[in-house]
Amino acid sequence: MSAAGRRHMQKVAEVPCVLCRHMGLGDSQSEVHHLKYGTGASDRASDFIVAALCVRHHRVEYPESVHALKEHGLRLRYNLSEVDLLAMTLEAMA
Repeated sequence: MSAAGRRHMQKVAEVPCVLCRHMGLGDSQSEVHHLKYGTGASDRASDFIVAALCVRHHRVEYPESVHALKEHGLRLRYNLSEVDLLAMTLEAMA
């Protein structure tokens, strides 16, 4: 991980969860979610292609999380894609 990547991820972690905000749930402390790409289990995006998500919307142990739902479930449940989450994160950082 580069120093620039670490700095970017620190800034993203300061943004409230973009999914909580989108749903009108207010501001929740977030952690960094690396977007997936490709089809392999280890296909993780760079440290610059990350979204701000709270624990419940990020970690696989929660059924409403991005990791549990995967891309198809994310679209069905929230009508959003991971790219939408990235765009919302970048907009919140601007």
